[in-house]
Amino acid sequence: MHSSSKPFLKDTTKSSGLHAGIRLNTSIVTKEYLEELWPLALKIAGALSEGLGLDRDYIEKSLGEGYQIAAFNYYPPSPEPDRTLGLAAHSDHGGVIILMENNVVGLQVKHNHKWVDVPHVPSSFVVNIGDYTEILSDGRYKSVEHRAVVNAKRTRISIGVSLGPEMTAIVAPAALLLDEESEMKYKPITYKDYMRFQQSKVMREGKSPLQALMSNNTSESV
Repeated sequence: MHSSSKPFLKDTTKSSGLHAGIRLNTSIVTKEYLEELWPLALKIAGALSEGLGLDRDYIEKSLGEGYQIAAFNYYPPSPEPDRTLGLAAHSDHGGVIILMENNVVGLQVKHNHKWVDVPHVPSSFVVNIGDYTEILSDGRYKSVEHRAVVNAKRTRISIGVSLGPEMTAIVAPAALLLDEESEMKYKPITYKDYMRFQQSKVMREGKSPLQALMSNNTSESV
């Protein structure tokens, strides 16, 4: 798998005059950025595969043609940051998420039931594990529950790129990680259906969409 990935971009720029030219230039740069990021994401996926005791290309092969989704986030400053939430707590549906941000701290992850700031390291990416990897690993890897908070004086900008499988892929624990006596922890579902389910949650809280897929969960169906 190389540059045949399908990027998905949410573009809200108006298509007229100067804005159209800006959008065109931005689209070109974004395309180049996604193409450069793809090999890095696959290298990380290879390390995750080996960590599970699988062939290095196991996760890559499970992606099929693969899918990239880019999310551009803009968080203006707020005079009351303690009362303003930039992005509610959630986990991402993809496999590997690579985040680039400016030098304004605002990403928080939940660790031991507490929210912890992720420090900004210059010239680096933040890498999160998403729900796809948690399901494929049958829970050995955990997707990262995170949220974004705002700054009182400075604007925070982030670009998150998610690497996931093709839309028709069946999302399920890897068969090689299961034995005859163990039951898979997550119900199989197509990636398209899981994305639709996760994104349609009116009041999605933390990792509740993923928890609804757990085999022992009978309170909510996908």
